[in-house]
Amino acid sequence: MKLWQLVSREIWHRKLNFFLSLLAVVLAVTCAVGFVTLLDAQEQHTKKHVAALDDEIRKITKQMGFNVYILPAEQNLADFHSQDFAVKTMPQSYVDRLAESRDVVTINHLRPALIRKLKWPEQNRQVVLMGVSGVVPFHHRDRKKPLALPVPKGKMNVGSVLADELALAKGQQVEFLGQKFQVDKIYPPRGNMDDIYVWIDLEEAQNLLNMQDQINLIQALECNCASVDRLAEVQAEISKILGADVQVIEMATKAIARAKARTKVKQSGEATLKRWQTFAAIVLPINVAAAGLWVALLSLINIRSRRAEIGIWRAIGFRSRRILTLFLSKAVLIGLVGAVAGIGLGAAMGNLLWDALVGAESDVRVELTSSKTLWLFASVLFATPLLAILATWLPALSAANQDPAVVLREE
Repeated sequence: MKLWQLVSREIWHRKLNFFLSLLAVVLAVTCAVGFVTLLDAQEQHTKKHVAALDDEIRKITKQMGFNVYILPAEQNLADFHSQDFAVKTMPQSYVDRLAESRDVVTINHLRPALIRKLKWPEQNRQVVLMGVSGVVPFHHRDRKKPLALPVPKGKMNVGSVLADELALAKGQQVEFLGQKFQVDKIYPPRGNMDDIYVWIDLEEAQNLLNMQDQINLIQALECNCASVDRLAEVQAEISKILGADVQVIEMATKAIARAKARTKVKQSGEATLKRWQTFAAIVLPINVAAAGLWVALLSLINIRSRRAEIGIWRAIGFRSRRILTLFLSKAVLIGLVGAVAGIGLGAAMGNLLWDALVGAESDVRVELTSSKTLWLFASVLFATPLLAILATWLPALSAANQDPAVVLREE
């Protein structure tokens, strides 16, 4: 009789034993896969939430522009905030030193500026002049699309309020501090000091003010990265390069609030994931050990109750190897069937529990075709029959090696 026929008859005549063993394996695999499913869902949930906040921060910071200001160390911050520009100056070479450093990773888009409040004599109007260059790229990084474009030489950009008051129009020729400029852009209303600003090229502004190679502001864009104290990290990096000659302030509080929320969400998700992992690390080994002991106990009871039957098999010519193969093949079948059933039930249970914990509206689901999930399923399909074999091995080996003459004499 072929092996598969022996196994099928063994199962048929010992249905309860087979069912109880299979049930133990299914429950063990279901719990294991269910826990892993929950862990995967929690990880996906955290990543999606953080990614959504990242995208929101990116949009906010792009809309609000530069949000890190580097000022001269001597500049009084109260005066800066009241006047909206710095009076003290610093060398323009500071920008190049930052751009050349590989230690600066928390900021992007460096733009030097020279700002002064002065009278436009030709128009008899108080204005704020801002000389700006193009964005200075970091030498060791890939070039990024600049956050702000330079003002071409001989051109002038004007705030909306100032343009309305002076009846300025795009393309108009004007005289500013004795030099000819053409109005290149008129900015829409911004509701702040920008509405009375005049922007020109940095070098031209330095020459007009007789402040060659001097600036009083370096604008930058803070990177969107997780951090407990973003400003402190920016300050620490810049201090390595420029020492105590500068001070750093952070603008755009809305973006900062979103960034802090991002950090909190990530930390909360990681803490929850760690709690699940700790719980799983305790429960899963106990679960697997209990299932293995249960299968071993059932195998032992089954074989002990059939000593006479096994003795007859040996007496009529069944070899020890064939008897051992019979019981181990049954164990492999229990492991395979239990693994397949447990995988399906575990994935379903994990998603149902996730819906109950987070809400049915959650769009997080286990991707059954992902490499991580396929690796899990393959591992379970390999490990579960192996566990069943190990649990059955000793009882089956004992049965296969027993002396038929001794068994039949005792019976």
